[in-house]
Amino acid sequence: MAEMWNQKLTRDNISDFYYDTVVMVYSSVMEITKEATRAEQAIVKSYLEIYSKRSTVEGEDVIFVFGDILLKNANDIVSQYPLPENVTYTPRALDEYTGNFMLEKIINKIDSKSFKMVEFMNSSEGKKSKTSTQMKKMGELFPVTPLLIFEVIIVSLIIWGVSYLAITLPYKNKPLISEQNVFEEVSLEKAYVTAIDYFPLNLTLFNSSSETSDLD
Repeated sequence: MAEMWNQKLTRDNISDFYYDTVVMVYSSVMEITKEATRAEQAIVKSYLEIYSKRSTVEGEDVIFVFGDILLKNANDIVSQYPLPENVTYTPRALDEYTGNFMLEKIINKIDSKSFKMVEFMNSSEGKKSKTSTQMKKMGELFPVTPLLIFEVIIVSLIIWGVSYLAITLPYKNKPLISEQNVFEEVSLEKAYVTAIDYFPLNLTLFNSSSETSDLD
């Protein structure tokens, strides 16, 4: 690895991260597990775990978090599947076939529906946990008590009463609208003559002709 990895993990660069680190990773895990199958299981699991944490791990911290995950998984698999004491294993370097095989398993798992579903569920739980934490903090700042609820009800009633009186008192003895003007009858002829001035066409000639006809 020419340079230490310093990029935030994504689906597009997980293969690059794998190729940059897998040779060193394989030799380190083999020193702990002493056996190829156990080493491969720990390695594949570790790459999947660091990928699932990609949204919370900054680029400069990826390699360090991954190292902790790798060490834990290697030690866990040794304790779960101990080797027979009378069997010895020859140290083994990473070959091209094994490297490609592990990467294929990692990519297939990442792209699987089950993995994406688990990620979605974990993100939803994280959001719920964050929301509940915020609500808890708000509750600590503003504790809801029976006295507080009673005070809110009283204040609401006072606001409603003041608003109602502000509207009704000024017009208690004076109606807002004159019923006489509302129901006042206006003759059709008067309304028509008054509206002629607002018509887009000049209806004066038409009106004069109508009056002449009526006289005849």
